[in-house]
Amino acid sequence: MRRLVLIPLVLVALSAGCGSDSSPTAPSPAPIVGPPLAAEVRAAMDAAIVDEYRAETIYAGVVTDLGAFAPFTNVLTAEQRHSASIARLFVNRGLTAPVNPWTLATVPHFATFREACAAGVVAEQENIAIYDRHLGLDLPADVRQVFENNRAVSLLNHLPAFQRCAS
Repeated sequence: MRRLVLIPLVLVALSAGCGSDSSPTAPSPAPIVGPPLAAEVRAAMDAAIVDEYRAETIYAGVVTDLGAFAPFTNVLTAEQRHSASIARLFVNRGLTAPVNPWTLATVPHFATFREACAAGVVAEQENIAIYDRHLGLDLPADVRQVFENNRAVSLLNHLPAFQRCAS
C-alpha cells in the first residue's frame, strides 16, 4: 500500500519542472499583437538565426569529425539555445523562422582540433559583429534582449573558450 501512495507523489515531483518557459519543448506564448516588424528587423532576425545555425552545424561537424570535446560540445549546446531563442521571436509573432540551410556537407571541416578552435574564434567574432550591426537598429524590446543575450554569451564565453584552445 505504501508503494501506491509514493508513485503519484514521485510523478508529481518529477513533473514539477516540466512547465518551465526555458524548456525548448514548452508551449510558446500567444503571438505578440502589435505592428508588423519593419523589414530591417525581420532581415536582422533572419541573418541572426542563420548565423546561429551555421555555428551549430560547424561545431556539430567538429564533434562528428574530431570527437566530443570541450569547448565544442558546450558551445554547440549554447548555439542551439541561441537559435531556439531567435526562433521563439518568430513564433511569438506568428511568423515562420527560416529553416537551417547548413548541413555537415556545406560547412568547413578541420584536420586538427587546433584548426577547429581557430575557426571557432573567427565564427564567434563574425557572430558578435552581426549582433553589433543589428543592435544599432530600432528593435522591439524582446528582439533587442535576445540579441544582447546571444552577443554577450558569444563575447564573454564562446570567444574566450575558442581563443584558449586555439593557442
